[in-house]
Amino acid sequence: MNTTRDFRAADRSALPAISAMRSRMLGPDPEKAKPARRATRTRAALISLPIFALTWGGQLAFSEESLKKDLVQQQEKLNRETSAIGKVKTLIKISDLHLRSASQQAKNSDLAGADRNLELYKESINHALETLKSSRRDAQKNPAGFKEFEISLRKQLRVLDDLRSHYSFEQVQTIDAAIAAAKAAQEAMLAEIFGPENTGRRMEKDSSRDPNQPKE
Repeated sequence: MNTTRDFRAADRSALPAISAMRSRMLGPDPEKAKPARRATRTRAALISLPIFALTWGGQLAFSEESLKKDLVQQQEKLNRETSAIGKVKTLIKISDLHLRSASQQAKNSDLAGADRNLELYKESINHALETLKSSRRDAQKNPAGFKEFEISLRKQLRVLDDLRSHYSFEQVQTIDAAIAAAKAAQEAMLAEIFGPENTGRRMEKDSSRDPNQPKE
């Protein structure tokens, strides 16, 4: 009897050593490792959230700052320009920058900021229109500047139509005014380039054309 008890005691005392040897040979118990892996993944996900937020926020800030920097550069260039065509080409870039800023702000639900940029957009295209008109150039013989302005307006009108979808019925006054100004400027450019008698037919043809497709 004493011998049997001694064998049982010896077996129990050997269990920790056997378990340790099994772990070294077979690796950790997969069932016990699952909670540890889940906890590690959870910690990694929690850490990655603020990193993603900081990165995304930085991209937005960088984009806005980049637009502002480009706008300042174009304004300075406009002040230096002496030719009508040079001024118009710079005003086209300025109008594009204001429209891009308005689009970003509208997508971020900042409609007040978008409206401010739309007002500046409208001022830019009106300035370009008046600059071309006062140049007294014959657009049918020398369409430089007139043609570039009309093409840019065509593209911008499509952007404005998409941008309008971010506004409710009660909020569309400013963007509708910008759309009306762009359409009026486009009609004026077509009349200068093709003559008033051909403007209507040309607009119908161009309305169904991709703005990136070359003209005939």
